[in-house]
Amino acid sequence: MRLNNNWKSGSHKIMYVAITGALISVTGCSSDVNKPGETKDSSKPAVDQVAQAKFTYTLPGKFVNWMKDMNHIPVLLKETGANIEFINGGDGDPYYKNIDLKVGSGDFSDAGIMQLSQAEVYGSKGAFVDLRPLIDQYGPNIKKFMDAHPDYTKLVTSSNGKMYAFIPQYPKISNTTFYRDDMFKKAGITTDPKTIQEFTEVLRKLKDTYKDNKNFYPFGGREDFVKFQSAFGANDLIDGQGKVHGVYNGGQGYDLKAAGFKKMIDWYIEIYKDKLIDPEWVSGLSTEEAWQTKVLNGNVAIGHDFYTRPSWFLINGGAKTDPNFSMKVMPPFLNDAGGQSKFPTVPEFRVDRAFVINAKSADKAPSIIKFLDYLYSDKGQTLVGWGVEGTTFKKNPNGKNEFTIKFEEESTKPLGTPAWTFFQDRLTFPIPVNNEAFYEFNHSLTKSYANDYFNKYAETFPIIKYSTDELKERSNLVAKVNEALKANLVKFVTGKRPIAEWDAFLKEMDTLGYSKIVEIDQKAYDTMIKK
Repeated sequence: MRLNNNWKSGSHKIMYVAITGALISVTGCSSDVNKPGETKDSSKPAVDQVAQAKFTYTLPGKFVNWMKDMNHIPVLLKETGANIEFINGGDGDPYYKNIDLKVGSGDFSDAGIMQLSQAEVYGSKGAFVDLRPLIDQYGPNIKKFMDAHPDYTKLVTSSNGKMYAFIPQYPKISNTTFYRDDMFKKAGITTDPKTIQEFTEVLRKLKDTYKDNKNFYPFGGREDFVKFQSAFGANDLIDGQGKVHGVYNGGQGYDLKAAGFKKMIDWYIEIYKDKLIDPEWVSGLSTEEAWQTKVLNGNVAIGHDFYTRPSWFLINGGAKTDPNFSMKVMPPFLNDAGGQSKFPTVPEFRVDRAFVINAKSADKAPSIIKFLDYLYSDKGQTLVGWGVEGTTFKKNPNGKNEFTIKFEEESTKPLGTPAWTFFQDRLTFPIPVNNEAFYEFNHSLTKSYANDYFNKYAETFPIIKYSTDELKERSNLVAKVNEALKANLVKFVTGKRPIAEWDAFLKEMDTLGYSKIVEIDQKAYDTMIKK
C-alpha cells in the first residue's frame, strides 16, 4: 500500500482551483441547494447552482499531501466551482499548538482544522462563526444529517447552545486478529479458536510444528503487545449506569482495577514463559518493519493489527515469494461467561478534526457552507465514495455501484502520482462516511470479510468531550501513567518484577494519577450527558 507518511512535502501551500476545461470528463451535476423561492434548473451546470466558495483552509500537512494524489479532488472543485488554498500547518501535537498561536495572533486562515475543545473555547470568545444559523439557511443536506445523528449534534453543540465546528464521521473499522492460513494447515489446525484457552492450544501446536525453527514465535506484532482486553473483561468502558471504568479510550484502553486485568497479565506471563509470543515485541524492541519481515518469512504466524494488514502481507511479497502463502482472520474470542467479546472501533466522530470558519471571514461563510453541503448531498457522497460513473465505477444489474478500477493498481502507485483512491479515513473535509464504498474500495481479501466482520464483532463506544482545562490536566497525567504502566507490564510479563507485587503496582499507578484520570473522565462524561 502507499506509504504516504513518507511524502517529502515541498512548499507549505498549494492551490486548487476550478479551471476551464475538464481535467476528467464528467457530467455536470446540480446541487440540492437553492435560494429561497428559486426552483432548480437541472440544465444549469453545477457551478451555477453551488456557491463558488473561495477560501483558505489550514489542516495537518499529511492530509494536504495526500490530497495532492486524490484524483477526485480536482473533480470536486470543478463541480462546485470552488477555489481553495490548502495551507500545510504541520503535523502532530505541534500542529494544534500552532493553531493556538495563529488564532491568538489573528493570523488564522478563513477556515481550518483544530481540536473540538479549541473550537469551543475560541468560538465562545468570538473568534469563529456560529454555524447553526447558516446550516438552517444554506445547508439542507447537513441539517438532514444532523437530524439523523442526534449524538453528533449534541457533540458539536457548545455549552452556550452555539455550534462552532463540524467534525467528520469516521469509517466503522477496528483491529482484527489474523493468521498465516498456510501455516495453520501445516500444523493441522482446521478451525478458529473460540476462547483464550483454545487460542493458547493453537499457539502450542504451532510452536511444536515449527520447533526446528529457533526464530519462530507463534504470536507477534508491533507497538503495544497487550491485546484482547475485552475477552478478559479488562478494557475501559462506560457501563449502563453511566459509570466510567478505567482510563477511558473508547474501549481501546485498560481497566487496571478489573479482576480480568490481572488474569490477562497472568496469561501473558504464561505464553511468554513458554515462548509462544515474540519476546522482542513484548520488550518493545520490535519495529514495524521487523515484524512484517517475520510474518512474511514464517517466523510469526499470528498478529493483531489494523484490519487491512492481512491484505498488506499478500500485496507486499507474501504470495509472490511463496505460492502457498495465505492469510485469514479469526473472530474475537468468547469471554469467560461464554459471551462474544468485540473489538472497539475507531470513534465514529473525530473531535481532533473540527472544521471552523474564522469570524473575520464571515462574509465567506455562506458559500463555504454551500460547498460543504454539496459533500453531504447524494451527488457529493457518490463522488467522494465512488468517484465518477464510467471512469471509476459502474452500476451492476442490481443497480448497485461497482468499482471498475483495481485497488491493487491505484493504491500502489508511486507517491506523488495522482490516483483514484477512496480512503475515507483520511481527512479532506468534515463529511459523512459511506461505509459500503469504503469497504468495497479494498483488496479482495479485505472486501471478503470487512462488512460482516465489523457488523458482528466491532463495538462503537461513546465519545467523551473534554474542556481545554480538562484536556491539559488529563494529558499530563496520561503521559506519566502510560509510561509507568508500559514499563511495569513488560517487567511483570518477563519476570523482572514478581506478580506478587501487583497490589503495590496498583497503588503506584494511583499515586501517578490513574484514579485522577478516571475522575476527570467521569466528570467530563457527566457534564456532557447533562447538556
